[in-house]
Amino acid sequence: MSALAAAAVSVTVATLLLLGVCVDVAVFPQLGRSLAAPLAVLAAAAIVVAPLALRPAPRPAPSPVPVVTAPMEPLCRVTLLGVDGLGAALLNDELARGRLPALAALVRRGAYGPLATLRPTETRPVWATIVTGRLPRDHGVRSSVQYRLLGSSTVYELLPQGVFVGLLERIGLVSSEPVMQVARRRRALWNALNAFGIDVGVVQLPGTHPVERVQGFMLSDYFQRVPPARLGEALQPASLAHEVAAQLVYPADIDPAWLSEFVDVSQSAEGEVDWRRDLVGQALAPDVSALRAGRALRAALDPPFFALYLRGFDTVGHEFMRYAQPEHFGDVSADEIRRYGRVLERYLAFVIQAVNDFASAERPREVLLVVSGCGMQPVSLVQRLRTRFLGGSTASGTHADAPDGFVLAIGDGVRAGARIENASVLDITPTVLYLMGLPVARDMEGRVLAEMLDEDFTRAHPMTFIPSYESLAVTPIAPSEPLDLPPLPEEGP
Repeated sequence: MSALAAAAVSVTVATLLLLGVCVDVAVFPQLGRSLAAPLAVLAAAAIVVAPLALRPAPRPAPSPVPVVTAPMEPLCRVTLLGVDGLGAALLNDELARGRLPALAALVRRGAYGPLATLRPTETRPVWATIVTGRLPRDHGVRSSVQYRLLGSSTVYELLPQGVFVGLLERIGLVSSEPVMQVARRRRALWNALNAFGIDVGVVQLPGTHPVERVQGFMLSDYFQRVPPARLGEALQPASLAHEVAAQLVYPADIDPAWLSEFVDVSQSAEGEVDWRRDLVGQALAPDVSALRAGRALRAALDPPFFALYLRGFDTVGHEFMRYAQPEHFGDVSADEIRRYGRVLERYLAFVIQAVNDFASAERPREVLLVVSGCGMQPVSLVQRLRTRFLGGSTASGTHADAPDGFVLAIGDGVRAGARIENASVLDITPTVLYLMGLPVARDMEGRVLAEMLDEDFTRAHPMTFIPSYESLAVTPIAPSEPLDLPPLPEEGP
């Protein structure tokens, strides 16, 4: 109250002073004044600055009292398949050309539409929003990596564009490290489901390392990068580490005949790129490992909610888009197009086959949600010129301008052929909660995508609400020693 009174007094004094200067100038216009202008500026500034400076610090929010809920049977089973870097623009173009008959059949069978993303468009903030229904300002994950200036203990979550972070890193003035799961300040989808006694299975979703203790299982997004002896640190329950280790696929395990569908290996190309590292080591092997490990864990525990994330398309999009869309670049040779021009097309076919496999295995009272957090587009000419002069990333695909991702829903209660409009990454968690028969939290910033559902389904299952999931009793985060791990390859824009 005293701060409010002091602010009111300061605004009153500044207003009177400004009014006095105006009256003086109006009554005695011929007199010379050296202080009138500075006083007028200072008085006007004080009206704005003084109340802000005197504003008291906000009181800390009270700790929520845990509320124990009764276990409940989920209304539907839900499978959430994340496919990053695959945008609605590319899919719509492929569908219009008739190149994806399998996807066209899935779209006719279910509901489909673009999914608006966030800006800046980075993997971990986008997926933290997908699994919380909240914006980064609320859930706390603002970037995929955090930065530290040389000799400073201050950590920066975001840096403005145009400060040449890559150059500063190369000369040692800035260091970076990945943002881990502990940065998330709000309950995730799996926490809400666990609060009602519903088992969950989570595989490789961004920002899940170190893993949490959940009712079900969780395999972190770093499970393929931790030392084999510490694989249990990336898996909960750790007792299943041997089963997961048996599903890991290494680059040398990938069939060369399959690779020849992506890259023409019949003869070398001028200016050979390290395609084995980008395509095999950072895309195919990780995605095949995630699919194999996810299926093994799901077969063992069969949770009602299962989520799995494939990051490979985003990785190959960054590296190989110039060969798939050479018209946007102008400096791609015919030899390079012959050798690498099929990578994106074949990887898209691989992703669609994975989607089709999940859709084919669908059971009664089950819904498959396929979600891409953002799309991909060619790097602009300005960015390419800047890279050429200053060095840095040679990526040819980017999602820095926030191109739309997409959402596809298939299953019981989904309206066949429905078009999903005005959807965003904020809407996925409220929609999953509704499909599983749980209330939607009023402090979530998204909505239920009701337009994708049959009227009979929505009429039979009215929407319910809860103030928040933050106060519900859920299992604690698992303690873990931090690992010195580099950022994953897809974590740039």
